Amino acid sequence: MGCGTSFVKYVLFFFNLVVALLGLAIIGVGVAFLLNWSAVKDELKSHLTVAPWVFIVIGAVMFVIAFFGCCGAIRESHCMVVTYAIFLLVIIILQVVLAILLFTYGNNIKEGLVISVQKLWEKRSIDTASDEVFKNLQEQLQCCGSNGSGDYGAVNLPQSCCKKDTLVSNAIGCTIANANGGCSAKVADLYERWNKPIAGFAIGVACVEVVGALFALCLANSIRNMDRRYA
Repeated sequence: MGCGTSFVKYVLFFFNLVVALLGLAIIGVGVAFLLNWSAVKDELKSHLTVAPWVFIVIGAVMFVIAFFGCCGAIRESHCMVVTYAIFLLVIIILQVVLAILLFTYGNNIKEGLVISVQKLWEKRSIDTASDEVFKNLQEQLQCCGSNGSGDYGAVNLPQSCCKKDTLVSNAIGCTIANANGGCSAKVADLYERWNKPIAGFAIGVACVEVVGALFALCLANSIRNMDRRYA
């Protein structure tokens, strides 16, 4: 058979086996987060439970696509291999679009993130769940208020506004003097730091996936030719 079918078949099989296991691992991470956060689900409503579901959905999509790739390669099924190639091409297009958006509309996305943080800050005064979410955001990003500790207009600040080591060394507690910077600036800084690496990573992965799609189409063509030969 052409295209070194046996080689292509086993390369696709082992590649997708690794992807399937990775997908299961990502699902496991998502499930673990859901179990750990079950105690605070009711209080935080849907704000923080989005992240674990993102892990689960991504892991499930990876597993399903890898399943088609593994089974199609090892069983030499033309239909499954073509389906796998189509799935892969769709993902490639989405990744390239994501990278283009990050490179082209980076400032607009950053402004949108900053506005979201500001809206969450404004909402926290009337919504207990939003207040808890913002405190969690302050702890995770080590920031305080939307624009800084001055947003609270108080001498004593929530402990989430200060680093834990600072609180241990300071008997007074969390004050404006030892508080972290604003969350809006922190989010903008993180986006500036990671948007281009993420876009570059997406392009790099897309290039690898293009090779996988070409292998899959080559294998599908060989399988179809063999079916015609023995028909």
